[in-house]
Amino acid sequence: MLVDFHMHSIYSDGVKSPEELLRHALECNLSMMALTDHDEIDGIKALRTAQEQLDPEKTIKIINGCEFSADYKDKSIHILGYRFDETNKELRDFIEYFKSKREERIDEIIRRCNNVGYFISKDKLLKKFPKTQAYGRPHIGQLLIDGGYAKDINDVFKGILRKDSPCYVPKVKVEVPYIIDIIHKAGGLAVMAHPKLVSSDEYVVEMLAYDFDGMEVYHTKHNDDDDVKRYKALATKHNLFITGGSDYHGIPGKAPDKFGDYLVSSENVSEFISLL
Repeated sequence: MLVDFHMHSIYSDGVKSPEELLRHALECNLSMMALTDHDEIDGIKALRTAQEQLDPEKTIKIINGCEFSADYKDKSIHILGYRFDETNKELRDFIEYFKSKREERIDEIIRRCNNVGYFISKDKLLKKFPKTQAYGRPHIGQLLIDGGYAKDINDVFKGILRKDSPCYVPKVKVEVPYIIDIIHKAGGLAVMAHPKLVSSDEYVVEMLAYDFDGMEVYHTKHNDDDDVKRYKALATKHNLFITGGSDYHGIPGKAPDKFGDYLVSSENVSEFISLL
């Protein structure tokens, strides 16, 4: 069986609707999927609604998920939450708080871009992404591309919106243990997302002192056997279950290019599946 426990929709920084993601999942004969939008969970309801029409027999098991943003030693860390109570007040209050901070950040990025001659606007952002619930740098990047200021999203992230750029605005900093606690209080499972993208295995090992439940060993950017073996060994050593997913966004130039290009065998994440 094939599964994918990491993907994004228009409710955060993906380009596909939950309905489109479900259509792709059905085409790929997935058995299980999780929508993990950034700091946002409203897309899950839309995904379930789509399933009533497209997959009434529920051949695909939908798992709720969210990719939370955290900070460790000034490095952006992502934590995947699964199987949480979507009605949990503390969880929902935190998501609303983070959403408000995201909007403040976007407004400031737009202001700074305008100050240095990259003329984009909030109106254009809202018009281009009317259904998005959590705006981020990729959305600003598309406006910059549309304006002819960059050729693609990689060009944006290496140039105008790189971290030492005058246009860059950091996210609000939330400590890793706080995010894990939010997930656990909502009855969920906390997973360290794509450890290779932390860019420091030393930091990865240090963070494993926190109360993670699992590690995302299988990921698009874990692109060789050495990556998988290394993180699988770490997960085993720290008694963490293993999970994985494509991290599909549908953004041109951001792998995987097509839904289904990277899928995970259920045999490789069987312990995680047993908890769902």
